[in-house]
Amino acid sequence: MRTTLNFEHDDTKKLLAKLDFEFFLKQNIEKEKYPQKDIDKIYSSYQRTLKQIEDKTKTDKKQFDYYTEGQVRKMFIGGLLPALFELDESRGHTMFDFHTLGENWAYFKHWQTYYKRKITKEKIWDITVKVGSVLAIILSVLKLLENINIL
Repeated sequence: MRTTLNFEHDDTKKLLAKLDFEFFLKQNIEKEKYPQKDIDKIYSSYQRTLKQIEDKTKTDKKQFDYYTEGQVRKMFIGGLLPALFELDESRGHTMFDFHTLGENWAYFKHWQTYYKRKITKEKIWDITVKVGSVLAIILSVLKLLENINIL
């Protein structure tokens, strides 16, 4: 099933950045009762991919961040993330490719960290601009009062 959310909207990205992939994955594992060997594939693939991501970010972090954004976009449009996070109308979601699921988890985790940092930077910049605007208004009023010889 398709979701009504659009990955291009900031609200959707902010929602995804708040959700915990591991929590929803564990819920799905409990619900579907996968064999332990398949669960081990997920976690080993996740750990291996995290190490690869660390190595790749050392060379060109900014471009790799863009790459992971594209990977997460594919996961969202392909239906993995909406189904896993239960953001669509489907009733259930069964995993078949456990190795790829672990890789997707690692890429999502990297993107989530990147996007949370981006949101924090935007909030800090927004607060800085607002404080700067208020200070500019106060200084303008003080200068105006000084020119009128009230102060």
